[in-house]
Amino acid sequence: MRHQLHRLPGISVSVFYLCLAGSALLAAERVWKDASGQNEVRAELVSHKGGNVLLRRADGIVITVPLGSLSKEDQEFVVGAPPPGEVDVLVGELEEIVLQIPKPMFISAPVVDLGLPNMEKFDASKRIKSFMALKGTVNVARGKKVTASDAAPIIGTLDLVTDDDADGADGSFVELAPGKQWLQIDLEAAHTLQKIVVWHYHRQVRAYLDVVIQVSNDPQFKEGVTTLWNSDHDDTSGFGKGKDPTYVETNHGRIIEGKGAKARYVRLWSNGNTSDDMNHYCEVEVFAVPVK
Repeated sequence: MRHQLHRLPGISVSVFYLCLAGSALLAAERVWKDASGQNEVRAELVSHKGGNVLLRRADGIVITVPLGSLSKEDQEFVVGAPPPGEVDVLVGELEEIVLQIPKPMFISAPVVDLGLPNMEKFDASKRIKSFMALKGTVNVARGKKVTASDAAPIIGTLDLVTDDDADGADGSFVELAPGKQWLQIDLEAAHTLQKIVVWHYHRQVRAYLDVVIQVSNDPQFKEGVTTLWNSDHDDTSGFGKGKDPTYVETNHGRIIEGKGAKARYVRLWSNGNTSDDMNHYCEVEVFAVPVK
């Protein structure tokens, strides 16, 4: 799969990431409204200081908003938020990375009730086809070695996960044993992560359970572990109660924020899905730049 890179000419943008040495990670994405209630933006809280609030949109751009211009509810949220961690500023030219989306495997919109308490309401607008990232960002997972808790997959081989093919057809995915399982990618060197894009099996309407995505420089994941995504709402897997939603799989996959984490290894957990107890992956792409 090829990814088209488009650089916005003449534009240099400051991109803010939370430094991992700080005491807190980015807050969960939410909808922010201004005092009039007529304007809104979906973004994550990066930091707040001196009457200004830094919000990061889904495309990675950080905007500065005066605290007093926000709605009363949002102002109360900011004031009650934990003290922000140290902010590391990376300044550089941005380019657009356009994902090559595989063909859809089902036609009808997956508006179904799968009976999960943390199920995300289906929203076609979240099918992001591209995002902005620092110039030089590439899929550093392409062709990299993949290991797993299930060393002998039931269907497929582990190298399918990083073969640059996110198709959901037969022969394009790997099936791991039932129950709690992990899959790990060795990027061969530490990178500053921008986005991670994950395609589980998307040939039929289903959601994968207790999805946890972690990164570290320790291949055993015993030290220096950063959790980027956790949809395990009741701590079944033992990583703490997650606040991220469970979602219906589609051919668009899911874009996970890298949060500027610096790591060599990416580990993805799941615990079966709403159709059966098996764990499946079509493709995992890790967009990053070398650590400077």
